[in-house]
Amino acid sequence: MTDAAQRVEETTIPEYLALKGEPVEFRALVRQVTYAAKRVAAELRTAGLEGMLGATGETNVQGEHVQRLDDYANRTFVNNLLRSPAISDLVSEEMPEGLHLAHQDRGGYALLFDPIDGSSNLNVDMAVGSIFSVRHASDVLAAGHTQIAAGYVLYGPACVCVLAMPQNGVNVFTLDPSIGEFMFTRGPVRMPERGTTYGCNEANEPGWSPEVREFVHWLRGPSGHSTRYSGALVGDFHRILMEGGVYLYPADARHPQGKLRLLYEGAPLAFIAKIAGGRATSESEDILDILPSQIHQRVPLVVGSNEELERFLPSSRRNHRAH
Repeated sequence: MTDAAQRVEETTIPEYLALKGEPVEFRALVRQVTYAAKRVAAELRTAGLEGMLGATGETNVQGEHVQRLDDYANRTFVNNLLRSPAISDLVSEEMPEGLHLAHQDRGGYALLFDPIDGSSNLNVDMAVGSIFSVRHASDVLAAGHTQIAAGYVLYGPACVCVLAMPQNGVNVFTLDPSIGEFMFTRGPVRMPERGTTYGCNEANEPGWSPEVREFVHWLRGPSGHSTRYSGALVGDFHRILMEGGVYLYPADARHPQGKLRLLYEGAPLAFIAKIAGGRATSESEDILDILPSQIHQRVPLVVGSNEELERFLPSSRRNHRAH
């Protein structure tokens, strides 16, 4: 191992970003994101003992039941991100409107985030995650390819942070609880050209388009893929990132515009996939080309390895032309 490689192997996220020459303000932003994630990870470990499981009785702007840990994670992220002078705008799944910090000394970054993805898994002790997107404040409602960085934290048997930056690739950092720091463990990650698994909620099949049904029939039939689906987008995507394959949450009869949110679910994961060598589509166009009209816009999502997306895309283009 070279001296440079050895230095990377032993680095925390702030040290890694400094080593790679990332701007000081961006490093400060990421430091606050990961600090919030560490607080959430600690709370998740004892949530059952502290009565933090279950719903609050409220619904969010999406019309979804708010879990106690949704509310805790959102407050934790917001409170920590407010401490970063690099951030001038915050957009969260749990807040009806974006939060604009109109102070002269604020930087020009916007952070868009889903504080707890897969919160329905919380009450049954399954993996959940946090997703985030970094943009210029002027680009909150711009197409996804304008993102500066994107990432997620997966709260599983190990707590890992995946961070994607165009100039430095997709890298994985694992929380070392003995020192309370995320340490570099893998990267740059390349998504395999083809995988052996797919993830989707097949109970929604009756409401899918014929093209989506045809593709999933191919996946579970002649292609030889196996199903892996947990109900937590971060966990399912992490498997695809590491092992290849495809994840789908297509439009259906109940969600004709899709169910996932474009700005803090679809676009960040599409950005990560692209930097890692994969692809993502809304069924009719590249996720990263979609120009959002509002912060909570929904979108269908098909994301994964090149071979699986090549198989899917001709059908999606035919469907797009038909409309």
